[in-house]
Amino acid sequence: MSFEGYYQRLCKNGHLTHEDIYATEGKSCLRCGEEFVYTNLVDTTNGSHDNEGNRIDGAKIFKIKKIRTCGHCGSVLEVIYKQPKRKK
Repeated sequence: MSFEGYYQRLCKNGHLTHEDIYATEGKSCLRCGEEFVYTNLVDTTNGSHDNEGNRIDGAKIFKIKKIRTCGHCGSVLEVIYKQPKRKK
């Protein structure tokens, strides 16, 4: 039996990265070079949803803080996500 999954990593500037579980662990954001301040392991070994459509893999849905678009064509250039609140 094998394990399948990926990491969700959020840097200090709000850039979201998805990294395969077997990839070399990145220490910093490829977009801006800042260190990752939030990491979440998503386990897709048994799929992402159960029979009722509920999420079972532990993936986090991040809230968008800002979207930067091209002034000419409207293409998305950058998405900045809000940092998740820390649990006490």
